[in-house]
Amino acid sequence: MDKNLIKQDQGGALAVPDLIAEWLQYEASRGSSQATLTAYKKSIEVFRDWVLANGLGDPRIIKPSDIRRYKKDLADQYAPQTVNLRLTGARSFFRFLVNTDRILANPAADVQGAKRSKSKRHKREELTSEEVRAVIATCRDDQTPQGKRDLALLTLMTYCALRSIEINRANLANLKTEQDRMILEVQGKGYQEADEIVIIPREQEQVIHAWIACRKEISPDGPLFVSLSNRTRGERVSLRAIRDMVKTRYALAGVVGDKKTTHSLRHSAITNAIRNGATPLQVQAMARHADFNTTLGYVHTVSRLDSPAEDLIRYMRI
Repeated sequence: MDKNLIKQDQGGALAVPDLIAEWLQYEASRGSSQATLTAYKKSIEVFRDWVLANGLGDPRIIKPSDIRRYKKDLADQYAPQTVNLRLTGARSFFRFLVNTDRILANPAADVQGAKRSKSKRHKREELTSEEVRAVIATCRDDQTPQGKRDLALLTLMTYCALRSIEINRANLANLKTEQDRMILEVQGKGYQEADEIVIIPREQEQVIHAWIACRKEISPDGPLFVSLSNRTRGERVSLRAIRDMVKTRYALAGVVGDKKTTHSLRHSAITNAIRNGATPLQVQAMARHADFNTTLGYVHTVSRLDSPAEDLIRYMRI
């Protein structure tokens, strides 16, 4: 699959990076501020990564149902205001394609934004420690390539707090050794290259090694996690495949709950690290939170439940 969305016309192939540049110039000519242009650029890069991860290639084939699915995937990871910002960027980009006769209709035009909630609590629930162990146990004794792959993938999500998109983007070449530790270079959401790292716990290194040994029988390089299905064998594992795998493992482990999603594994890793003594700065580094307040939100939630002020109330007899 081409790594650029392609628009075919009489003038030949036009890659989306060219379209994006033309769109941003158009928005600048309309008086959009630099802050708006920066936000638009970030939003369309996130959308482009999602399109590639889901096997969509041409702007003309993207349907409103695809935009709604994109919105749902965003909602699994972002606050409503961020979801709406990302949708605004995509909506503006497609409006530009309509205005310049590249496509006939804007697939994002009628997709409503996410509703903002006044709740301060996380939208996704963490798994209990027992649930995490049960999910991992569903593939720990499975020595098939799928079992080894799924175990390695779940290990990175539950011990290193990787997001689905980071799993999708990871390449074999991103797995390295520094100072006698196995690390994975991570391309965070909205970024163009792997510019952060996670450290694989020493006791989990063998899980990764087992998958790599199996993985190299498929191809010597390329994506870290690949599809094992007959139709797409060797291709980069898609976001949908990751979600389906986690859903299947949840079902096998008996994990239920509408708010327990793929992102719950990352949530569980972060809260578990806090409960076991990690400092907020350590957690921020592991979780790769750009905003320290995001990390403090997790710390607050854990402290609120583990050390509630209510437990300290004592009404003494006078």
